Amino acid sequence: MKNDDLSDLKLGWSDFAASRHLPGGKHTWYEGAPEELLDLVRNGWPERTPGAGRSDLDQVVLVPVPADNFVSSTVLVDEDTVLYAHLDRRQKGEDAFIRITADGEREKPVHASVVMYAAEILTENDGTRSGDFDWEVVCLLAGAAESEPMDPLTMARNMLEKPGGTFAPYTAEEFAQSIYYWSVRATAHVRED
Repeated sequence: MKNDDLSDLKLGWSDFAASRHLPGGKHTWYEGAPEELLDLVRNGWPERTPGAGRSDLDQVVLVPVPADNFVSSTVLVDEDTVLYAHLDRRQKGEDAFIRITADGEREKPVHASVVMYAAEILTENDGTRSGDFDWEVVCLLAGAAESEPMDPLTMARNMLEKPGGTFAPYTAEEFAQSIYYWSVRATAHVRED
């Protein structure tokens, strides 16, 4: 199917994204209905760009959407910020990692995009599809910078094809930009009762 034909393009939410991007959680979320966000993706589809480490529009794309109704996941850290460290994992079967979270006000998003994966790329590295969709929402991004780099750990997971990663080659400069950007940001701390 040609990527530019919206008339027959089936878009949906991956189970992975639907379970992570929830209001009040530690990840970015959209405050509207899931189908409303898919409509925004359809509207932004002609403006999509290749995902980080990609050179074409065939497997992973970033679709720009208005930042309205998005809540970011990040806190800008300074010397007074209270930080927490804990062992986390994205989902069962994936490697654990140390997540740093921070008390503080979440950054106001000025830019938002939706990461979409093509059906065939979702099954790489023992992945699964969540429905009969041509493209699935995998991640919501909303941040304080239009060119917010991917988190360096996510880049490493992808490049090394670790469980849950989807291979993409990144340059040393892309890694350096990512590390520098994320060195003063942390995920908002969410207290679990």
